[in-house]
Amino acid sequence: MRGSGWPRRLSPSPCQLRAMSKEIARSAAIFSGQGSQYLGMGQHLYERSDGVKEIFKKASDILGWDLWELCARGPEEELSETSRSQPAIFALSYAMYRLLRDNGWRPDIVAGHSLGEFTALAAAGGLSFEDGLRTVAKRGELMARASRERPGAMLAVLGAATEAVEEKVKTLQQLGVIAIANYNCPGQVVLALERELLEQAKDELTPLAKKVVELPVSGAFHSPLMAEAQTRFAEFLAQASLSFKRPRIPILLNATLTPSHDLVEIKEALIAQMTEPVRWQQAVLQLIRSGFRVFIEVGPKDVLTKLVRRIERNCLALATDGHDPQRVIAALGLEVR
Repeated sequence: MRGSGWPRRLSPSPCQLRAMSKEIARSAAIFSGQGSQYLGMGQHLYERSDGVKEIFKKASDILGWDLWELCARGPEEELSETSRSQPAIFALSYAMYRLLRDNGWRPDIVAGHSLGEFTALAAAGGLSFEDGLRTVAKRGELMARASRERPGAMLAVLGAATEAVEEKVKTLQQLGVIAIANYNCPGQVVLALERELLEQAKDELTPLAKKVVELPVSGAFHSPLMAEAQTRFAEFLAQASLSFKRPRIPILLNATLTPSHDLVEIKEALIAQMTEPVRWQQAVLQLIRSGFRVFIEVGPKDVLTKLVRRIERNCLALATDGHDPQRVIAALGLEVR
């Protein structure tokens, strides 16, 4: 399977993939977060699926601007803006999940990385596509505003011991705002910090890691610098007429690391995640301890798939890669419709 990302020496054959998926029936749908967008994402699906076109048409009508035109032709700088990338990723991921579902796949649980939690909730039936899109558009708008009001940055710390990074962050917090934003996988931690602290943080973290990389983002997400956005987002959820329903599929909440159908708990978790770290490594390990070995990433790229494989090699992890979900359907041994 082209684009599946399996290392050559570990690459299972299609028959082996189908055998694995049948042997381990419990599967998790995992949804991508911000940063997975790219110019031209979803082009293959859009050209071949009336359902995907319909979703993008509906999204454009709700947003008041042409979402597909932005995804297909950019400009890329605008697509990367927080207020634009979040609804774009949400719409494409939801469209891909619909294709997977229409071809017979039913995950046993859903989970998402940051923004991906909202797509997961919509996929599970806890929020309509229309209201999910309005919600992530508002979230992106508020996060973008907070980034302008309190400028920040994010650093990926690669190849360092997590405990050493945590200790260094505690020391740097005496000088300014800095926090762990993402626990992605072993050896990959992302920090969010105020921009004035950026150079000193780089200098002090570099001896601990193989590499320290500033990420191309506009703000310090999942940190105290998003506190104002969090307050405004909580007000939006309380005041807006949104069609929240009990999810048909449990959603593993990153804030609690527990599966939930409870709408009050889910809303609280979605608010909390704006200033708390994304504990993706811990979430995947929790799913594995609960018996899940099949992970299907639904989103523009295979970012989460690669993280899952670094967390636990003995899993079946596949990604739609924003191209053709039917490849995943075939690998799972389901009938392609």
